[in-house]
Amino acid sequence: MSTSVKISGDAKRLLDSLQAKLILGTGRRVSQQELLDEVVKFPKEREEEIVRRLAGVMLPLSRREIEALMRVPTDWGLETREEEIDQVLYGRRRRG
Repeated sequence: MSTSVKISGDAKRLLDSLQAKLILGTGRRVSQQELLDEVVKFPKEREEEIVRRLAGVMLPLSRREIEALMRVPTDWGLETREEEIDQVLYGRRRRG
């Protein structure tokens, strides 16, 4: 089964460059389809990192980012129980 996928110009240039390096390094011609298949399969062990990058979250956070996040919470003078948090977040009470 074949599906068309549009990629950016930068990605196309990187793909062309990788294809050329493979030809020069191995003497074997690899189609861009074959190359893309391998490129997509390769990072399976780094899925979480890919998800974080696409979500715009780069970990670990820098010291400055951590300090900025720690300044965000504000004490409103109310005491909150875990059950109330679960109710608001999940629409149900936490089970035992």
